[in-house]
Amino acid sequence: MGKGSGSNASTISFTINGKEYHVDANTANINSETMLVDFIRDHANLKGTKVMCREGGCGACVVTVRTKDAAIGADVTKGINSCITPVYSCQGWDISTVEDLGNKDDGYDVIQNRLVNFHGTQCGYCTPGMIMSMNSLRESKKDGLVTVKEVEDNFDGNICRCTGYRPILDAFKSLAVDAPEDLKRKCDDIEDCASCPCPMRQGLGRKCDKAKTKENSTLVLANGSVWTTAVDLKAVFQAIQRSNSDGKKLRFVAGNTATGVYKHEGPYSSYIEINGIPELKQKKVDSSEVLLGGGVTLADAIEFLGDISKTKSGFEYMAHISTHLERVANAPVRNNATIAGNLMIKHAHREFPSDVFVLLETAGAKLTIASSVTEMKVLTMTDFLKADMRDKLILSVHFPQRSTNYHFRSFKITRRYQNAHAYVNAGFLVKVEDGKIVEQPRIVYGGINPEFVHATATEEFLSKNTDIGSMQVLQNAFQILDKEVNPDFHPPEASPEYRKSLTQSLLYKTILGIMSGKASQHIKSGGSDIPRSISKGTQVFEADKSDSRLYKAMPKYEGAWQASGEAEYTTDIPKRPDELFGVFILSTIGSGTLKSIDATEALAMPGVVRLITAKDVKGKNNYQEYFFFPIVKPQPVFVNVGDEISYHGQSIALLLAENRQIAVEASRKVKVAYEGATKPVVDMMEALKNVEAAGLLPKHFIGTFSSEGDPSVKVNHTLAGDMNIGSQYHFYMETLNCLCIPREDGIDMHIPTQWMDHTQNNLSKVLGIPCSSINIDVKRIGGGFGGKITQPAHIAAAAAVAATTVRHPVRIALDIETNMKMLGRRLPFYMKYEVGFNDVGKIGSLKTEIFCDAGFSGNESNSLFAVIHLQNAYKALGWEVKPGFVMTNTASNTSVRAPGSVKGVALIENIMEHIAFYLKKDSLDVRKLNFIEKGDHFLPTFFGGGNFEEDNQIPRLIEEIKKSGDYENRKQFVETFNKENRWKKRGLSLIPIRYHVGFEFGCNLPAMIAIYHFDGTVSCTHAGIEMGQGLQTKVLQTIAQCFQIPMDKIKLKSTNNFIGANAFPSGGSVASELCCFAAMRACETIKDRLKPILEKLENPSWEKLIAAAYQAKIDLTASYTPGPKDDLKGYQVWALGLAEVEIDVLTGEYKVVRTDLIEDAGKSLSPGVDLGQIEGGYIFGQGFWTTERIVHCKETGELLTNRTWDYKPPETKDIPEDFRISLLKDAPNPYGILRSKATGEPILCATVAVYFALRNAITAARADKGNTEWFKLDSPITPEDVYHHCLTTPTDFKF
Repeated sequence: MGKGSGSNASTISFTINGKEYHVDANTANINSETMLVDFIRDHANLKGTKVMCREGGCGACVVTVRTKDAAIGADVTKGINSCITPVYSCQGWDISTVEDLGNKDDGYDVIQNRLVNFHGTQCGYCTPGMIMSMNSLRESKKDGLVTVKEVEDNFDGNICRCTGYRPILDAFKSLAVDAPEDLKRKCDDIEDCASCPCPMRQGLGRKCDKAKTKENSTLVLANGSVWTTAVDLKAVFQAIQRSNSDGKKLRFVAGNTATGVYKHEGPYSSYIEINGIPELKQKKVDSSEVLLGGGVTLADAIEFLGDISKTKSGFEYMAHISTHLERVANAPVRNNATIAGNLMIKHAHREFPSDVFVLLETAGAKLTIASSVTEMKVLTMTDFLKADMRDKLILSVHFPQRSTNYHFRSFKITRRYQNAHAYVNAGFLVKVEDGKIVEQPRIVYGGINPEFVHATATEEFLSKNTDIGSMQVLQNAFQILDKEVNPDFHPPEASPEYRKSLTQSLLYKTILGIMSGKASQHIKSGGSDIPRSISKGTQVFEADKSDSRLYKAMPKYEGAWQASGEAEYTTDIPKRPDELFGVFILSTIGSGTLKSIDATEALAMPGVVRLITAKDVKGKNNYQEYFFFPIVKPQPVFVNVGDEISYHGQSIALLLAENRQIAVEASRKVKVAYEGATKPVVDMMEALKNVEAAGLLPKHFIGTFSSEGDPSVKVNHTLAGDMNIGSQYHFYMETLNCLCIPREDGIDMHIPTQWMDHTQNNLSKVLGIPCSSINIDVKRIGGGFGGKITQPAHIAAAAAVAATTVRHPVRIALDIETNMKMLGRRLPFYMKYEVGFNDVGKIGSLKTEIFCDAGFSGNESNSLFAVIHLQNAYKALGWEVKPGFVMTNTASNTSVRAPGSVKGVALIENIMEHIAFYLKKDSLDVRKLNFIEKGDHFLPTFFGGGNFEEDNQIPRLIEEIKKSGDYENRKQFVETFNKENRWKKRGLSLIPIRYHVGFEFGCNLPAMIAIYHFDGTVSCTHAGIEMGQGLQTKVLQTIAQCFQIPMDKIKLKSTNNFIGANAFPSGGSVASELCCFAAMRACETIKDRLKPILEKLENPSWEKLIAAAYQAKIDLTASYTPGPKDDLKGYQVWALGLAEVEIDVLTGEYKVVRTDLIEDAGKSLSPGVDLGQIEGGYIFGQGFWTTERIVHCKETGELLTNRTWDYKPPETKDIPEDFRISLLKDAPNPYGILRSKATGEPILCATVAVYFALRNAITAARADKGNTEWFKLDSPITPEDVYHHCLTTPTDFKF
C-alpha cells in the first residue's frame, strides 16, 4: 500500500501540457526506474517526444520543465532529458512537450514555423527535441530574448544526423535579438516565417505557470522500493536512518544524470530526492569566498560564476571555470546535473575524468560535508576522495579569493569538441611575480589513471626552481612530469603515450600563456586554444521565377508535422492491449560455440512470457536468404545451441514480456554458456594476414579490371602506398524497431525499412509462409543512410517468429547499445597501390588492390563499388584493379551512405596527392593533367565500361570556386599563416567529384495516383521510402505541376508492399527521381483520359473537370512502374569540395574553418531539399573522416564504441565555421527526370577534402621539424593522430 509522510499522500502529481497527472505509488508498471519519457509516451500517450539513446546524449527526448528554485522560491524554466529523469522526481513540475507548442488545427508556434521554413527538418526524428531545446532557452530568458551566441551554445545536446545543423541553427538564430541581417532578410522573404498564429502559445511559452513547491513525502512503491522526497536536511537524514534500519540500499537523486554514464548500477531499494532542499541550492559571495550549494546545477554555476568574475575583485579566475563548465556534458544535462552529483561520480568511479573535480581541485576549493543536520566537516578535494561518503551529503563548495597574480588555466582535450568526456583534462594555478613562481603551483590532471590527481613532483620542482622563463627549468620540469605521469589504458580511450604527451603540452601552453611577452611571435600561438567563432552559412541557387510548382525551395511536405510531433513513426504506433515487448539476448564472446541458454530465473519474473530461440523458427534460420547477389554465409535470426558464435553481440534469443522495462530487467537474468571460445579476429589487417598465410588470398578477390594504357605517357616515376579507412555507424536517430501483428491470413509488419521487398521475401523464408501472407507498411523512417536496407529483416524476422509463436502482437525497439552491437556498419577498407607517372604527373599505370572487411558473413562486401568510383574525374590509363574482401568476427557489415564510393574516391585522390608531393607540385595541377576528357574510356567493370561522351564540368566548377571561394588568396594566406605560427597550422584542400548515377540495379519504384470525384483532391502512394531526403516533397511538387493544381489538394499516403510489390530499395540517391517519374507518368495517364472531357467544357475548374469525368465513368486512378521500356539514362553528377582546417600542433585538436561546396544538381526540383541533402551529406562524411571511430576489444570482440558516451558523430560546433553551398547554375540534366540530378551521396565523396586539408596542415607542422617525407595517415583522424603525426616532442618547447 502506498503511504506518504509529510504530505500524507500515496501519489505524486505534475502537469503535462496543462493537464494534471497523478501517479499512484501502487501502480505496478511505474516504479523508481520509470523515466519521464516513458510516462509521456506510454501513459500520457504523447508521442511527439522521441527516445533513442536513453543516456542523455542525443537530445531526442528534451522537454521543457518549470520548477521552483528551492533556495528563493523563484520560477525556473529549463530543458531536460526526459530519458534519464525518473518520473517520481517530477513532483510539482509543470512540463511541456512539443505538442504544447502548436499543431495543424490550432496553428504553429513561431519556433516551429521558423524551423520548417528554414528547411531545418529532414527525417524529423530529432526535430521535437530541437524545438523543445529552443523553446526551453527562450522561456528561460526574460521576455524570451536570446542572443545568437546563446543559440549556438544551446544545442550541444541535440544530435541531428540529416541536416548538417546549419539550417537548424539559422532558423533559431533568426529569433535572436542580434540576428544577422541575412537571416532577418531571409525571414522577410519567407511567407509566415515571423508570424505565430498559434493561440496556444503566442511564441513566449505557457501563459499560466503551474509549477508547485515540493513537500516532504515518502512513498512505498508497488515493487517495495521507497521513494522519499526531502525538502530539508532533517528529512534527508531521517530517510537515511529508515533506509539503514530496513537494510535498503540507498541512492540520492538530484539530476540523475549519472545514469547516462553508469547505466547498470544498483539495484537500489531506497531513493531520496534532494532537489527541494534550500541549503543545497544556495549561491553566495563575500569578500573571501564564493559558496555554491552542492545541489546547484552546472548551468546555474556557469551563470553565477561568470557574473561573479565580472563584478567581484579576487574572483576573476571564475570566468575560466565558468567557460570550462560549458563544455561539461550538454545543455539539457547541465540544466539538471549538480556539482555534488558530478563529484560523487568521481568519488565512486575514480577513473571518471570529472572536469568539475579538476577545476575545484585546481582552484583550491573545499567542500562542506554534512553527516547529520548538525554535524558538518570541511574537506579538501583530495581528502574528499578518500572519505567515506556513506549517508553523507556534499552541502556546499567554497572557492577562495585569489589575487590577479594567480594565473588560472584549464583544458579539456576530447575526441569531439562538444558533449564528450576528456582524453585528458587539466588545471593549472600558478602565482607569478616578476617572472618568478612565488608559491607551490597547483598542477592537476584527470584522465591519467584512477589514483593520479596532482603532478606532485613537478609542483615541488617548480616551487624551488621558480624562474618560469628559463628554458632549462622548463625542460627539467617536463622530464620530471614525464616520469611521474603513468597513464593506464582502457580502449576506446586514447593511448597512454598520447595522454602522457598531453600533460606536457598543456603545461607548456599554460606557461606560454603566462609568459607571452617573452615568447617570440612565431611561438605565441601555442599559448592559446583554437579560437572558435559563431558559425554562419550561405546557400546560392537559381530561384525559379515562373509559376511552376517545381524548382521552388518550398518547405518539406511533412515538416510542420515533424516540428509539432504529429508525424507518426513506427515506434509511435499506439500499444495494443495484448502486445508484448521483445529484448534480444546477445552473445558475450566473439568466437566459439553456443552451449546452452537458461532463462529459468528470467521466466520466473512476473510479466515475463517466453524466450524465443532458434527452435521456434519454422522456416529457414537465415534473414539474408534473399539478396541482390548470392550469399556467402547464412545470417541466422538466432544462433542455435551447438552452433558457431560468429561475433560478440550476435543474437541468441528474444525475451518476451508485458512491457519494455520488465523485458530489459529480465534479460539480465538469462544465463548463456559457451564452449570452445577462441580469441576473435576483429581487425581486417589480421584477417588479411591470416588469409595470405593460408594461401587463400586468390579466393578473396572478386575479379580483376583492367584498362588500356597510353604509349605517349612515358612512365619514369613509380610510387607505392596504402590507406586504411575505418568504419562508421549510421547513427540514425530512430533505432531499428518493428511491430508485428498476427492476422488470420498471415502477419502485418510495421517496420522502418528502405527495402520492403527484401524484408518481405526473407520473412517468407524464415516463417515458411507465402509472400502474399505478409503485409508491410512504412509511413516514414527516422533516418536510414543505408542501415535500413538489409538490417531490418533481422528485427522483422525475430518479431515475426515471436508473434506467430505466441499469437500476440510483438514490438521490438532496440536500444542504442543493442543496435550498435548487433547490427553491421560501414565496411572498413584497406587499399594499396603502385602508380607510374611521367615527369609532370600524368598517370600512365596503376596497380591497386582494394579490400573491404565484410564482417562475419561477407554477404555485403562492396569493394566493387569502390572500383566503380575509383576513376572519379580522371583518365584510366593502364590500370589494373583487384577488389576483394575479408571476413572478421564482427557483425555483418552493410551499406552506409555512399557505400564503397567514398573509399574509391579517397584512394585516387590520395594517389594524386602522393604524386604532387613527390614532384613538389600543386596537387590541383596534377589533377588537371589527369582529368577525363570526352571520348576517354571508362574502367570496365561487371557493369560495363564504354566511353565518356560528355564534357567534363570540373574545370568550370574550379573556375567558379576560385572566385566564390577566393581560392588563390586563401592558399597564400594558409602559406603565410603556417610560416608565422609554429604551434597552429592551417590546411587547404580542393577535391573534384564525378559521381555516376545509374539504374543498373533496377528502377522499379511504382506510384499510384487517385483523384476523388467529390472535391477533386488527390492522393498518391508510391514505393519510395521517405527517410528525410525530401522524396515526398518532390513527388508533391511533381503532381501539382502535372495537374496544375494547388499543392494543398494533394496528400501522400504511407508506403506498403501492395503498391510497392517487388520494389527496388530506396537508396543510392535515386528514389526521389524514380518516384517523381512514376508519379508523373501516372498523372499523364489520367490527363490523357481527361482530354475528351476537357474538350467539351469551357475552361472548367479542376473540381468541375473531375466531377464531369466521374459522371462520364472515367477511371480517375492510375499507376506506373518505371522499367526497361523507359530507357532511363544514367548521368554524371559533378561536384567540388574546398575545405580549410586549423590544427593545434600541441594537442592535436582541430576545427574546420571553412567549407565551400559546389554541386551540379541539374535543375533542382526542390532547392531547399537538395541544399539540405548536400549539407547533411557533407557533415555525415566529415564525421566519417574525423570524429567517428569504431573500436572493438581485441580480446573479446566486444564493440566498445557502442553508445553516445564513446561514439561521436559531429555536433553543432563541429560544422565549418563558414559553410558555403552553391548549386551549379544553368546546368539542366538532359538525361535526368525533369532535368534534375541526385544530390545526397555525391557530395559525401567530396568530404575527403577535410582529410587532405588535415593532412596538409600536419605536413606543414612536420616541415618545421625538418621532416619532408610522405607519411601514411589512417582514418578517421583523431586529435591523437594529428598530434603524433606532427612529431611534436617536449624538446621543441621553447620561447
